[in-house]
Amino acid sequence: MNEVKEFNISFMKERKNSLYVCAAGFEDRVIGVLKKLKGINEKIFEYSLILEYSIHKEDNKKNLEDLAVRLPKISHKLISSVIVDIDNFYKTKYNIMEVFRKIDQSKIKSVFIDISGMANSLILLIISQVKKFFWEKEIIILYTEADTYYPSNEKKDEILRLIKSEKEEDMLKLGDELGASGAREVMILPDFKGRFDPDKPICLIFFIGYEPSRAAGLLESYRPNLVIACYGKSPHEKFKWRTDFSKELHQHVLSEFEYFERYISTFEVSEIVKELEEIYKSTDEHGNLLYEYYNIALTPQCSKLQTVASYLFCQKHPDVQIVFCFPGRFNPKRYSQGIGKTWIYSLYT
Repeated sequence: MNEVKEFNISFMKERKNSLYVCAAGFEDRVIGVLKKLKGINEKIFEYSLILEYSIHKEDNKKNLEDLAVRLPKISHKLISSVIVDIDNFYKTKYNIMEVFRKIDQSKIKSVFIDISGMANSLILLIISQVKKFFWEKEIIILYTEADTYYPSNEKKDEILRLIKSEKEEDMLKLGDELGASGAREVMILPDFKGRFDPDKPICLIFFIGYEPSRAAGLLESYRPNLVIACYGKSPHEKFKWRTDFSKELHQHVLSEFEYFERYISTFEVSEIVKELEEIYKSTDEHGNLLYEYYNIALTPQCSKLQTVASYLFCQKHPDVQIVFCFPGRFNPKRYSQGIGKTWIYSLYT
């Protein structure tokens, strides 16, 4: 399997006839790739497409306008934005399909998917549709890290205090400190319904992030019989504390369920897929093979590259279902700040 490699401009310039797809979210890193391409004075993309969220328009406005200015300078054609409705993924899927049908495939050799500004659920949807429409093309993932992620280390103790409190005012404060609060809807993604046997129990492989209310909403609605709680391991020393923090955030949520714990990379796609394979073929405490005894579901609610790995895993195991819980409220000021390194991962070559 391919490795995640550091971005370099020559890699992009060698693939001049390409389609570039990005999303105009509210994080600084949305424009990370285009900032690194600023010095290029030629049109390296045949087509560019911006995915525009139907929510948080004011928060997304700056990046949307920036993308609309930068992309025409390096693209022969900037396609009109596709509206992404998080509450209606079937409509969003249709919107994407309609645009892809209008692209002259003979003009492109590669497809670049910049996931930096995409919600994890959107990453899965767009990769799935790109693979269906451009199955003969080279598909490349671009990913820009943030410089700073929330919650911060300085806020850790206060957040843990709030989560253990039963006071209403503390619960409201907690919602203001985290990137998302509440739980609105549990959804099985289009193209990832899996093959479920109604007579089998459910095992949920859960890439757990930092939003305990979403985790609680999912587990309480979905009611899996067994949970494999996967806590992310960052490749960066300065973020290593977040693994134990994520675990502490979710102890009370998981306590009502039978669960096992795993620690999995947030970054190395090949390593993540390997870990998923090991889980899939492992046994429960009674010696039952998970993939034989259970319906297997997967929730990639942590890192974006874990989501890419989840896509690859589900392509190999189409019986696996992918399920998400969408939050009641996003807090754009509590996601990430700054622009870190950009990485390249060749999904299909």
